[in-house]
Amino acid sequence: MALRTFRKCNMVLTIPRRFGILVAVSIAICIAAIASQLLSARSALLDERKTAIVGQVQSAVSIVKALAAEVQKGTLTEAEAQTRAKTTLRNIRYGKNDYIFVYKPDGENIVLGPRPDWEGKNLSNEKDANGLFFVRELVASGLRDGGGFTDYMFARAGSTVPVAKLGYTLKADPWNWIVGTGVYVDDLDEMFYASVKTALVWAAGLIALLCVTALTIARALVRPLQAITRVMTELATGNLAVDVAGAERRDELGEMARAVEVFKVNAEARQRLEAEQKEQEGRLAAQRKADTERLANEFESSVGSIIDTVSSAAAALETSAKSLTSTADRSQGLATVVANASGDASNNVQSVAASTEEMSSSVNEISRQVQQSAAIANEAVAQARRTNERVGELSQAAARIGDVVELINTIAGQTNLLALNATIEAARAGDAGRGFAVVASEVKALAEQTAKATDEISQQIGAIQSATQHSVTAIRDIGDTIGRMSEIASTIAAAVEEQGAATQEISRNIQQAAQGTRQVSANIAQVQREASETGSASSQVLNSVQCLSQDSQRLKLEVSRFLASVRAA
Repeated sequence: MALRTFRKCNMVLTIPRRFGILVAVSIAICIAAIASQLLSARSALLDERKTAIVGQVQSAVSIVKALAAEVQKGTLTEAEAQTRAKTTLRNIRYGKNDYIFVYKPDGENIVLGPRPDWEGKNLSNEKDANGLFFVRELVASGLRDGGGFTDYMFARAGSTVPVAKLGYTLKADPWNWIVGTGVYVDDLDEMFYASVKTALVWAAGLIALLCVTALTIARALVRPLQAITRVMTELATGNLAVDVAGAERRDELGEMARAVEVFKVNAEARQRLEAEQKEQEGRLAAQRKADTERLANEFESSVGSIIDTVSSAAAALETSAKSLTSTADRSQGLATVVANASGDASNNVQSVAASTEEMSSSVNEISRQVQQSAAIANEAVAQARRTNERVGELSQAAARIGDVVELINTIAGQTNLLALNATIEAARAGDAGRGFAVVASEVKALAEQTAKATDEISQQIGAIQSATQHSVTAIRDIGDTIGRMSEIASTIAAAVEEQGAATQEISRNIQQAAQGTRQVSANIAQVQREASETGSASSQVLNSVQCLSQDSQRLKLEVSRFLASVRAA
C-alpha cells in the first residue's frame, strides 16, 4: 500500500527511503504489538476483578439461601433469619475495604455497610457523575439470569470524588433480594498508563536502534552502488579508461563490481571489432560499387531490349484492338437489324398461332355439332321405323274393321230380309198382325240405316287404308332419307375430326415455330449483348494497350534514371 502511494506521488524509492519504509513498518508493528499486549493485560486484570466480585456475591447469596433454609426448617423465623442475614452481610469486608450491598427490586436499600444511614431508603433515583441511575442498573442486572455487571461512578469511603467502579449483582431467592458488590477500577487505569509509559520507553530505544542500524546499512550499500553507477555511466559514454572499484569485495556488491568489469572488457573487445568492421566495410563498399556498375550495365542491356519488345507488341496490339473495336461495332449493328427482323417474325408467328388456335376451336365446335346432328338423325331413323310399325298396325286394324263392317253389312241384309218377310207375314195376318207389321217396318228401317252406316264406314275405312298405305310409303321414304342423312353426318363428322387433328398438328407446329423464333430472338439478343461486350472489352483493351505503351515509355525513362543513380552511387 505504501509503495503504491509513493508511485502515485511520483516519488523515487531510493534504497535509504526503502530502509525508512522498512523501519516505519517495523515501528508500527512493534507499537501495535505493545498496545495489544497492554490491552490484553488490562483485560486480564479486569477479568480477575470480575471473578473476585462474582465469588463474593455468590458467597453472600449462599448465606442468604442458608438462612432461608433455616426458616423453612422452622428453626428460625423469617424476621430472625433476615436480621441475621443483614448483620452478616453488613460486616463482610474484602480487598481494599470493599463491602456487600443489598437492594429490593423497587430500589430500596437493605444493606449498605459504609452508609448504614441509607438503609431503608429508596435510592432508585440516585445518579452518578455521568447522570446514570446506577441503582436501577444494578437492580436490572441482578434480575437477569446469572446476574450481571454494571459500570458506574461512585466515591470512595471518606471521599467525595467519584471514581470508576464495577459492580456485580445477583438475585437471592426466596426473599427476592438483589445482592451485589463493587470494586474500584481506577487503579487499573493507573496501572495501565504506567505500563504504557514503560512500553514507550522501550519502544523509543528499539526505534532508535532500528534507525541507526538501518542508516548504517543504507550507507554501506548506497556508496558502493553510487560508485558502480558512475563507472557504468562512463562506460556507456565510451570512456573505457575508468577503473572499477570494489571488485575485491566478497559480497553481492563485489559480484556487481566484477560484472561491471566483465562489461568493460566486453566493451573494449566490441570497440576493436567495430574498428575492424569499419575497415572491412570500406573494402566491401569498393567491391560493391564495382559490382553495382557491372550489374547496372547488364540490367540496362537486358531490360532495355525487353522494354523495346513490349513497346513494339503494344503498338501491334493497339492496331488489333482498334480493328476488333470496329468489327464489334459492325457486328452489333447487324445483330440489331437481325434482332428487329426476328422480333417481327416472332410477332407474325404468334399471330398465326393465335388464329390457328381459334380455327381449331371452331373445328372442334363444328365436329361437336355434326356429331350431335348425327345422333339426332339416328334418333329420327329409329322414330320413323317405330312410326312405320305403328302405321302398319293401323292398316291391319283398318282391315279388320273392314271385315267387321262386311259382317255388319251382311247381318243388316239378312235383317232387312227378315223384316221384309215379317211385313209380308203381317200383311197376311190382317188386323192381327198389324202391330207386328209396324215393328217389322221399324226393323227394316233400322236395317236400312245400318246398311247405309256400314257403307259410309266402309268408305271411310277404305280412305283410311289408302291414307295409311300412303303414310307407310312416305314414312319409309323419310326413314331412308334420314338414314342417308345420318350416314352423311357420320362421314362429315369423321372428316371434321380429321380436319381438327390436322388443325391441332398445324397449331403444334406453329407453336414450335414460335418457340424457335423466340429462341432465335433470344440468341440474337445474346449475340447483340456479346457483341456490345466485345466492343466494350476491345475498347478496354485499346485503352489498356495505350496505357501499356505510355507505361513502357515511362518505364524506359525510370530505368534510365535508376541506372544513372546506381552508377552515381
